[in-house]
Amino acid sequence: FEENLKKTKGYVIRKMKQDGNCLFRSVADQIYGDQEMHSTVREKCLDYMEAERDHFSQFITEDFNEYIKRKRNDKVFGNNTEMQAMAELFNRPIEVYSKSLEPINIFHLSYRGNQYPIRLSYHHGNHYDSICDLSNPSVGVGLGFPDFHPGQADKSQMNKAIKKSEFDLLNQQLYEEALLDSDWRETEMEIEEAVLAASRAEYLENLFNQHKQKKQ
Repeated sequence: FEENLKKTKGYVIRKMKQDGNCLFRSVADQIYGDQEMHSTVREKCLDYMEAERDHFSQFITEDFNEYIKRKRNDKVFGNNTEMQAMAELFNRPIEVYSKSLEPINIFHLSYRGNQYPIRLSYHHGNHYDSICDLSNPSVGVGLGFPDFHPGQADKSQMNKAIKKSEFDLLNQQLYEEALLDSDWRETEMEIEEAVLAASRAEYLENLFNQHKQKKQ
């Protein structure tokens, strides 16, 4: 399945830790590019469900408040309800694959859009991994950045690095100019001190000669 997925669609499965956070890790990997941000994704997901309780409470059989409280805990598995919430929250449909080149389940948005889907692989009845399309990087899509396009995060980081390099070069040039200016100022001060010293010596010599002439 994994080889066929890569060969046919160009998708690569990124393995997530099997610690009960795998659903949120997989979504974090695609939204933030870092599965370790799973707690942030979990928190945002449950906050959204709580804010939209009138809608999501219809799909929860237990007490809704207790459900939200339990799901906020680390290492508690996420399910279809959370996936629907995250699809709406990040404005990206979620596609779930399992031993098939076509998704077995798709969680749609509350409104139509052309956003890049979040793709997950489902294994052994209880584990999710992240599926990445190498030809269309989508990290950052769904975070609400204006005029954001896939791959822009990498370009943005590169632009920042270039700007920092230019800034460091400018600082170095300014420093060198300031150093040269400082050296010149120091040279000027040394000349002034030498002139003052010479003038003082000349003054003392003249004073001594005048005193000597008076004695004669």
